[in-house]
This record gives sequence, C-alpha cells and structure tokens, in this order.
Amino acid sequence: MDITQILLNIALVGGDPVLYILIFMSIIAVAVIIERWIAIKKLQEHMLEYSPIELKLALEKRLGILATFGNNAPFIGLFGTVLGIIQAFHDLGSSTEFGVKVVMTGISEALVATAMGLFVAIPSVIAYNYFVRKVKTILLIYEERKNLPLDLEE
Repeated sequence: MDITQILLNIALVGGDPVLYILIFMSIIAVAVIIERWIAIKKLQEHMLEYSPIELKLALEKRLGILATFGNNAPFIGLFGTVLGIIQAFHDLGSSTEFGVKVVMTGISEALVATAMGLFVAIPSVIAYNYFVRKVKTILLIYEERKNLPLDLEE
C-alpha cells in the first residue's frame, strides 16, 4: 500500500472528528469568557490589594486561550471542509450513480466545518479584544491610583 492510499484512508474518516474538536473548543471558549468576565470584575473591585505584577498576571490569565482559538478555529474548520470534500469526491468516484446530488450532499456537509470554525473564532476574537482593552484600562486606573509606573506594552 503506498503513502497516498494510506493518507486517503485517513482522510476518508471525514470532517466529523474536526466538528467534535470545534464543539469542544466552543465550550471551552464560552467557559473562559464567563470566567474572565467574573474574575476581571472582582479583580477590578479589589485591584489596590495586588502588586502591579500580580494584578497584571491575574487580569491576563487565560486570555491566550481565546487568542489561540480565534486564530486557529477557522483553519481547523477549513481542514474539516477539505476532509469532507475529499470524502465527497471519493464517494462520487466510487458511486454507480452520476449526478450533482451525489457530490453536493457531501460538499454541503463539509462546509459545516468551516461555518463551525467561524462560529468558534468570531466570538473568541471579540471577547479577546474586549478583555485586552479592559485589562489595559484597569491597569491605567491602577497606575494612576497607586502612582506607579507599569509597563503595558505587549
């Protein structure tokens, strides 16, 4: 068996595993968004009790997850779409029927992965941008109240 056949057999698993990954990512993203919203609100109320570095680390905690999901979910969705299209064309090639219906059903199912990738990415990016702005605002207020210089660059 050559490498192409081996890879084809792997690709013919289809986009379903990718959809499960994206569903898992969406659950994690929602959990992080809720956790960060609650945590940042509490941190803002008690910010003067923290040292500058402790406050900055606590505010920025888990924001990397949202950035990573926002950047990578569309590519994961695209990967699922490519796998689905490979499967659709393979089904067309091995089918005794010939027609648009054979391939269009597979392609429409494959495109769900792209939509799901965007469904995960867009809210993750929006939340990430919101929280980064909120963190910068809180740190500026903290700096003003404590009259301490903070390095906000990153």
